[in-house]
Amino acid sequence: MEQPQNTVQNISNTTSNSSQESTPPSIYHPFSTSTVKEEILEGYNLAQKLYDQGDYQQVIDRLELNVLGTNSTLQLDGYLLAALAAAKLDDMTQSFDYWKEAELLSSARHPDNQNKLQESKATILEHFGDWLAVVKTRMELTYNLPLNEGERNQEQLWLAIQNLTQNEIDELYQEKDLILHGWLTISGILRDQTLSIDQQLNTFNQWQNDNPDHPAAILPPKDFQIMSSLGDMAPKKIAIMLPMSGNLERASQAILDGFFSSFYNQKKSRAQVFIIDVNNYENIKDALAAANEKLPDIIIGPLQKNNVAQISRLELSTPVIALNQLDLNLHAKNLYHFSLNPEDEIHELIAFAKQEGAQNAAILSTQDTWAQKQSDEFREAATKENVNITSNQTYANTSQGRQDAIQKLLLVSESYARKRLIEQWSGIQVESIARSREDLDYVYYAGKLTDAKQIRPLLDFYFADEIPILATSTLNDSAPEKSTNPNDIERILFTELPVLTSNNRTLSGLQSQESNILRRLQALGADSYLLANKYQLFTLLPSTKIAANTGIITIDKDGIFHKRPEIMTYRKGNLVYANSAQFFQQEKTTQE
Repeated sequence: MEQPQNTVQNISNTTSNSSQESTPPSIYHPFSTSTVKEEILEGYNLAQKLYDQGDYQQVIDRLELNVLGTNSTLQLDGYLLAALAAAKLDDMTQSFDYWKEAELLSSARHPDNQNKLQESKATILEHFGDWLAVVKTRMELTYNLPLNEGERNQEQLWLAIQNLTQNEIDELYQEKDLILHGWLTISGILRDQTLSIDQQLNTFNQWQNDNPDHPAAILPPKDFQIMSSLGDMAPKKIAIMLPMSGNLERASQAILDGFFSSFYNQKKSRAQVFIIDVNNYENIKDALAAANEKLPDIIIGPLQKNNVAQISRLELSTPVIALNQLDLNLHAKNLYHFSLNPEDEIHELIAFAKQEGAQNAAILSTQDTWAQKQSDEFREAATKENVNITSNQTYANTSQGRQDAIQKLLLVSESYARKRLIEQWSGIQVESIARSREDLDYVYYAGKLTDAKQIRPLLDFYFADEIPILATSTLNDSAPEKSTNPNDIERILFTELPVLTSNNRTLSGLQSQESNILRRLQALGADSYLLANKYQLFTLLPSTKIAANTGIITIDKDGIFHKRPEIMTYRKGNLVYANSAQFFQQEKTTQE
């Protein structure tokens, strides 16, 4: 099994979750004019005000002008504030450059400032979603912070642990730290889907009794506190609205298979389940009325996007977890969305690339409608997350079509054109080798693995062998053919649901031999049962994170459940976990 490298040892090798729930820590303190020149103090206070207003570039400009070049007691705080502002601008390299400047100051050696440095480091890492490094950094703070200052750090540590994939959990278990092991143990309690909510609480209480001196035993995570206060959260009746006939019958059956696999996996009394075939009703409003006649505590479905759109305009008396989402979701009361939308996968790919400072991407897609839609979704996400798109190519699936697209993407065709122009001007034949562009960090690819394995050799041929290809799980709808050359699918990275990875824990007991597409639908069904039991926890504690079959599940302010998938690659023909530092060496060297 491929294990991620320790990103904490090299602070520049860090990562997204730009939507981190917490606000930056209040680690800056006012200084009196008796110890700091008035213009420096005013400059710093103005920068802090600009930061609070979200004008991050102005923060950096003001600090550069008034604070960073001064030999004052505010210099360290100025560098740390600049580092946080650069992180907000998604410039990881500049962020850690400022952080390192603060670390080099003589004042940084003071114990209080050491804690301030580590707190800032953890906050930056949180912004870029490097949860493994966040955990290690906040564990250091656990041992160094004064007793009365550790509560916030403990809360942030717990959120980071809950954001870890199972592969990252396994890596942390290799460290000989009993306090850390305790945190991982109680996280494992919530990750165990064979346990009902009552059983999870009982297991935690037993752990608490066995480890009374552990920080989590003294001050339990809010998840356990809220679960305990709610009493029996599990629904007594669940209604499922799916199209059990017609074109989507097979997809609906896969969702049900996953739901009942998770349902029967719990060793306790279970809810009554009613299945409503929406195709038996004239419209979704009538199907919803039939579901409500069963007096359910929660409804799962519908699946079709047009039905979800109609549901979103109705007044819902019962909570509904729709298994699809719209391009523009209305935050209707009692309506939640949970789907296999590629948006979360694209977000995770961008975050993964940013771990090593990669900011320049090209888009390459086949002419399939779904592929072009995904390339549009990537471009939209890239714009929001400050990723520069250097080229956007769609190609015909022919030898010449692929070659032309790669040449345009890498600007090789321009290199050839310059060669011809020089020959025309000089009248002399020029011997040269076409080189690819040097401002490209990775290629986002929308296509299947059978298509991608023909693209990788072309990139290598045009001297772009160090540029990785990143893709969503649609690339992995089927396993590589036995005749595939392993070299043709290496340096192709893609997102995948944890339940489909090689280190699969099959959290809900899924053992299906179906295609990857159907297995993902089964995972969706299994996790819909999990969310039916715990949606109230997300409602009362929006920072809740749950490890499940589809990934680390979180919720946003619009009631949409998001998933953090694994990122995988092939090595020597075997599916393994990807590690950002192995695929963005150029960026790593540049930062060092």
